[in-house]
Amino acid sequence: MASGGGVEKEWREIEEEITCSICGDLFTDPKSIPCLHTFCKRCIERSIESNKKMAAIVCCPLCRAPLPQDGIASIPTNFTINRLVEIYGKRKESGQISVTMKCGKCEEDAPAITWCLDCEEALCRDCNEFHRKWKDFKSHKTVPISEFLQNPKQAVATPEKEEFCKTHTKQTLDLYCKTCSSLICRDCTLKDHPRGHRDHDFDFVDEVVDEEREKMKEVTAPLKQLLEQVRNRVKKIEHCEKQVDIESEANIEKIRATYGEVYKLLKQQEEETVGKVNIIKTSFKETLAVQKENAKFLERQLVSCDEFCHKIVTVNRTRQLLTYNKWIENRVDEVTKQVEHTSLDPECKPSDMIVICHHPVEFVNDSVCDVSCLPHLPDCTVSGPVVISDPVKVTVTLKDVFGSPVVNQSKDLEIRCNKEREFLQNTHIEEESRGQYHIWYNPKRKEDHSLSVYWRGLEVNHEEIKVSANIRDYNKLKQEVKIIDKYGPTDKKLSSPYMLAKGPNNELIVRDNSTSQLVVFDKHFQCSHVIGGAGSGNGKFQSITGIAVDKKGYLYVADSGLDCIQKFKLNGEFISQFGSKGTANSQFQSPYGLVLSQSELLFVCDSDNHRIQVFQHGRFLYCFGQNGTELGTFNKPRDLALNSNEDQLFITDCHNNRIQVFTPKGQFLKVFGNFITSLRLPVGIHYTPDGHLLVNCFTTHCVLVFEEDGKFTSAIEDTYQGKKRFTYPRGIVMMDNGQIVIADNGGNRLVVF
Repeated sequence: MASGGGVEKEWREIEEEITCSICGDLFTDPKSIPCLHTFCKRCIERSIESNKKMAAIVCCPLCRAPLPQDGIASIPTNFTINRLVEIYGKRKESGQISVTMKCGKCEEDAPAITWCLDCEEALCRDCNEFHRKWKDFKSHKTVPISEFLQNPKQAVATPEKEEFCKTHTKQTLDLYCKTCSSLICRDCTLKDHPRGHRDHDFDFVDEVVDEEREKMKEVTAPLKQLLEQVRNRVKKIEHCEKQVDIESEANIEKIRATYGEVYKLLKQQEEETVGKVNIIKTSFKETLAVQKENAKFLERQLVSCDEFCHKIVTVNRTRQLLTYNKWIENRVDEVTKQVEHTSLDPECKPSDMIVICHHPVEFVNDSVCDVSCLPHLPDCTVSGPVVISDPVKVTVTLKDVFGSPVVNQSKDLEIRCNKEREFLQNTHIEEESRGQYHIWYNPKRKEDHSLSVYWRGLEVNHEEIKVSANIRDYNKLKQEVKIIDKYGPTDKKLSSPYMLAKGPNNELIVRDNSTSQLVVFDKHFQCSHVIGGAGSGNGKFQSITGIAVDKKGYLYVADSGLDCIQKFKLNGEFISQFGSKGTANSQFQSPYGLVLSQSELLFVCDSDNHRIQVFQHGRFLYCFGQNGTELGTFNKPRDLALNSNEDQLFITDCHNNRIQVFTPKGQFLKVFGNFITSLRLPVGIHYTPDGHLLVNCFTTHCVLVFEEDGKFTSAIEDTYQGKKRFTYPRGIVMMDNGQIVIADNGGNRLVVF
């Protein structure tokens, strides 16, 4: 038996293991992060909050390994350390940590003779006898208290639980296949791992574990040497950093001293030269001012004459032309003689100053051409100032030279950003009233910029249209713009609306559950027509669970009752269907959300198959995903959204309560959720032009707003002025004018913000 001093040393070693390296106290709710370091829960939370302000990736405080993206919720509790803390606490409360232990089961504090590894308690003689005879504790393993005190760490040695085969669920994984490096059961040896031509080599777990342990030791043996090498490199780098700081500071001091002397000399020369230039500039500008005034007078004469002549000549007014023709000839002759007898060349030139200056002085021509003096263009006025919303809206009014509105010019109008050519996207122009046009667009970046309006390639606005970047605040969506709960000439009640889509001309398409139809609303939210009806034939529906419209106006509808995708024209004409009788790869089991790319790739949530299928023009291309809870797997995906660059695909992994992000080819990128409001059963998702993700949460009755990188920003709450706003929201879409439409499934209505 170990001496009392030896046992005390063991307990001191345990105390070191159960002390948090951040706060220096015993662990409180210890959490083990992926790099296997353990910290208190509150210490990790504080570290995450402080690191978020400085870096996008939160790392371990000791080894800088990245922490999980979804925060503290996914980090498991270290129950081994937790139990050691409890045991140590009990010993410390008793006033000593010694070789004498009392029974932890009875109230008599009798001396303990055994330690139960399953109960993790000390037992006296009577409790040990009862423990051995009691049926529920018969399988528990006990060791003498002397062995436990020699090695207290075995107190938390939890027996390894039996694992069962996922394929043959009633068989335990008692065998290990060396060929496949996987645990198998007895039934697996008959089908998937037979001995023979595949040369599968397997044996019982207990027989191979020592051999595999030795292999693992050989594999990990070089790590210590590599660690020492890395630590030496770190020391060298730190030494170099210090030397760089020292040398840099010395050089900076030398440079500042040198340039200080040079600056004094240059400043003196600058003042002398500038003084000479200013004297000559004053003389030259006085001369040029007189000449400029004469030239401006001639300019006004010419503009007035030219505008009047153009109106008379181009407008089909015969009597006016014949009345003023002689007057126009005389006026033109008079103005021409004035120009000929006036010297327009500058009497002094910029080159005259080169003699005085050490460098030539460049004169900038700041003259601006006033568009209003070009009579062949319509007169343009623009409403403003403009503020970036979702999307930006610019109102343009066009009038001709007589003040009449210029109509039917939507195709000839164009808006351009003065910053760069490709700054704008999704531009849409329509004539709201006679001569008044609304122009919508989405800026690729949220920053200040200016615009110009062009008509048939010529700029028509008199001054720049300045646009201020004012990011939309989704927290301020307090008042509904419109409630839609009826449609059609008979005001039919809308029933359980589900999944929304936007047409090419800002139409709104939504499912009406009671009629198994799609209801199509125009841009003013007036019912245009309905598509389909209850049934199982072409053009009929049983359970509509996904809607998408491509850039050509074709409508794709997912039906989880018929397990297929149907394609229509937007007027309701049936075209084709696919998926229900395809190959094993493309057969659906409850297809849900749809999204289309600019290259007409159709992404489909194959919900009950727990995967994403990809089609193009009805032809199956590929699929990705499988059932599971690990990263990159799904449990009933319900909806998808593509970002503006179409390089990230956001998928609501409904029953895993998360959003996963993939490339369009199916490569996993990241996963995120919400640390403020529980992200429970996310169903609908929509990517907005300003780079936000709007997510419908089925059970929390609200819409969550995330940035593209997964950062939670706000929630469109489920109550307004004390009343419930949503009851099971199931779809969301943003219209061209920036209005947000949410399908309130349980409330049998659409809510427009």
